[in-house]
Amino acid sequence: MIRRAAHTREALGPGKVVALNEGVSTTLAGRVLAAMRSDILELRLRPGAKLGFEALRQKYDVGFSPLRESLSRLVVEGLVVGEDRRGFRVAPMTEEDYLDLTSFRKEIEVMAVTRSVERGSDTWEADLVRAYHHMSLATGEQRNYLAEWSVRHQAFHEALVAACGSPRLLLLRRQLFDQFMRYHRIAPRHVWRSAIHDTEHKKILDAALSRNVKRCEALMRAHIRVLDVIVEAIRTLNGRS
Repeated sequence: MIRRAAHTREALGPGKVVALNEGVSTTLAGRVLAAMRSDILELRLRPGAKLGFEALRQKYDVGFSPLRESLSRLVVEGLVVGEDRRGFRVAPMTEEDYLDLTSFRKEIEVMAVTRSVERGSDTWEADLVRAYHHMSLATGEQRNYLAEWSVRHQAFHEALVAACGSPRLLLLRRQLFDQFMRYHRIAPRHVWRSAIHDTEHKKILDAALSRNVKRCEALMRAHIRVLDVIVEAIRTLNGRS
């Protein structure tokens, strides 16, 4: 549930916009956006699910204006699709989209990583080492370790590209990362466990710290790949297995 900020006027019905102070609107819409994004990425809002305004208003305890703003942002991020005169739905998950997304994300991630490795300072190196160490501490001995590892894994990859020097590239890369990881969340748990214990991230770290751009590129291209087990999970999700 999202708490409404004080001094707002609720919408009186569909099509009547909520009146909000500019600062309040930004804060409230940001909270709704973050909550909806999380629900989509964690599959609490299922792929293809209809997003009715009344149901969303009750779920997030907000008016229609911040919902519209959040849904519009999520359309841009590729997590929601708009349907002419039929409202919004959570973006579906398809085999074709997964293949296209993997290919495109690979190119963008490689571009961001190689630029970052070339430009990174000593502080960038220290932050990267810290992020890797933090990720490596998320083991099966902890409660909810898969969820915790996922957060730290994302932080490692963000530290890796942090010095690329292009805000636009980082924004696009983050959107593709989120879309890609949504597909990984339908994978069986053993896929996540094997990812935690593989050596790929350590090899990427070592190549980045040694400023070996070509090796970084090769490792990232191998790291971002289509997994047959996810393709099968997509088919099962869509009733095609």
